Amino acid sequence: MDVFLQEHGKTIFVAVCILLLVGVAYVVGPIIADAVKGVVDGYSSSVSFDSVAGKIH
Repeated sequence: MDVFLQEHGKTIFVAVCILLLVGVAYVVGPIIADAVKGVVDGYSSSVSFDSVAGKIH
């Protein structure tokens, strides 16, 4: 077992780190998406697209 850990310890560590990152992203992703959606909705409701389009042209 010790030899196995010496040979593959770094690989296992990297794999565990990736799994943790994926797990965190899976949990935090929807929260961030909702927050961004709320900010965008609030911004788009306060700024009408007509005035933005007027500035672009």
